[in-house]
Amino acid sequence: MKIVSIPYLFTFWLLSSCSTGVELLPVSKEPLLSDLNSKVWIVDQVIKNDTNYAPPINLDKDIFVFYHSGKCLYQPMRTLGETAGRKGEFSLHSDDMNLDIYFSDEKWSFILEVITEDTLLLRPKKPTDLDYTLVLTPFPEL
Repeated sequence: MKIVSIPYLFTFWLLSSCSTGVELLPVSKEPLLSDLNSKVWIVDQVIKNDTNYAPPINLDKDIFVFYHSGKCLYQPMRTLGETAGRKGEFSLHSDDMNLDIYFSDEKWSFILEVITEDTLLLRPKKPTDLDYTLVLTPFPEL
């Protein structure tokens, strides 16, 4: 009986000593949007009241570019190279996954949810100037 209980006690001691007194550091989620450089996301779906208002053709959709510097760009794909798009700044709060996007005349507030490795869901958070749920996917490879 003592021989069987000693390995269990040793295992318990080993596992408990590895997890006590260790301080866990929070992980920043900002690389999720920018990959520590810049990342282009296509707005694949624009949803309100369970209806998707995004155009079916990718060329007619909008894009977001998130830069590691905290800057962002929102622009219709059709106007790339023709106009400058809407420039702004963003802030992602890693602890509660709140994403705030600031343009000169608007503030868009979202709760960011990761659906899959390469799909993000942005649910509007009150108060916000944009009351649509956005589904972002990485810009497709050409």
